[in-house]
Amino acid sequence: NLTFFGKMYGLRGDRLRARIKRCLEIAGLTDSADQPVSTCSGGIRRRLNLVAALLNEPAVLFLDEPTVGIDAQSRRLIHRQLQTINRQGTTILYTTHYLEEAGELCGRIGIIDNGRLIEEGRPDDLLSTSNSRTLDELFLHLTGTQLRDA
Repeated sequence: NLTFFGKMYGLRGDRLRARIKRCLEIAGLTDSADQPVSTCSGGIRRRLNLVAALLNEPAVLFLDEPTVGIDAQSRRLIHRQLQTINRQGTTILYTTHYLEEAGELCGRIGIIDNGRLIEEGRPDDLLSTSNSRTLDELFLHLTGTQLRDA
């Protein structure tokens, strides 16, 4: 699977093998390299998604809820690696419903409600300019506490 994704990015030969090896190391998956994806746990699958996304060394990395349904160890590894990748110059657009996670990982966050950006800024700035103690509390203040079906 990773070879397929790498080839889609235009990687070939030694360069492709080196990128696969490096990205598997980043995700802590070198021991699982030959395991069929269908036999992998949810946490390993999430980490494999990250590997596939990193193969072409993107300038901007788009991640949609990469830590949903994974164990604490996998989440911690993903967070650490994303912070390293970001420090190395990759911009990361990270979507999540876990606002505290966003606050820890992101230099800027945006709160979207009904498809509209309703607030954005540095996490500490957003909290200091509101009466909210947490980002979850701020989100509920901005969007309401009413349950939604959609």
